[in-house]
Amino acid sequence: MSVLHSQSGMSADQCNILNFNVRYKVKTKTYRDFFILNVIALSISGVIFIWLARDGALDFWITGHFFDVKNHIFPFENSSLLENIGHTFLKDLTAFFLIIGIVLSILGFWNSSLRSLRRPLISFCVMAGASALFISFLKATSIHACPWDIEMYGGHLPWLPLFTQLTTHIVPGHCWPGGHASGGFALVAGYFSFKEDRPAWARMFLITGLVFGFVMGFVQIVRGAHFLSHNLWTLWLVWALCFVLDGLIRYISLKVPKRQFCYP
Repeated sequence: MSVLHSQSGMSADQCNILNFNVRYKVKTKTYRDFFILNVIALSISGVIFIWLARDGALDFWITGHFFDVKNHIFPFENSSLLENIGHTFLKDLTAFFLIIGIVLSILGFWNSSLRSLRRPLISFCVMAGASALFISFLKATSIHACPWDIEMYGGHLPWLPLFTQLTTHIVPGHCWPGGHASGGFALVAGYFSFKEDRPAWARMFLITGLVFGFVMGFVQIVRGAHFLSHNLWTLWLVWALCFVLDGLIRYISLKVPKRQFCYP
């Protein structure tokens, strides 16, 4: 029995409630600041991305550096280095990270040393997996074409503004947002999962996810598979989804407090 328990005469249940209330107030204030910052950042960046997508000028300018106008091709489209390492290897590597997370989450139910990591690991797997599936769904239902399929780059499909409505005269391009980059950006789910319990791990996941995402996205830009805006929207959507899921997971976890002991 703790000193606080014995000296105050509080019951164990009262002590647990006090501990939870203190923890709840501290985390609520911290999360409130985090929530406001994210809402502002997502709103501002969303407006900027919409403005940049109004005419595709930035996308065309960047993609133009990797397009051979004379031969009307993307020289690096079939590059074995970019295709095997930049595309296949990095994609498999990010999938491996998720598999490791799933395995460790399962082991956490039996291994005492992993038990404290079980909740954030499960959160990471849920958010990362949901992000990848969400981007895949949007891409599969998108009307926007990849650069190498667009008329100005030797393809047969028109370039379309971001909010163009699908009509019978439009053939869906299935290329928005950037699917390949989503594998890297999905790793930022680890930032949301570990930000409170293990900040150093959270920063590692954040940096790794951003680096992998932008590298994987750049590979696709060079190959003519995606525009810059496709990858930026992937990051925005993944971050927004993780932000929402993190809030839901946090709400549920705070509504079901763990039993704790009082300490002096």
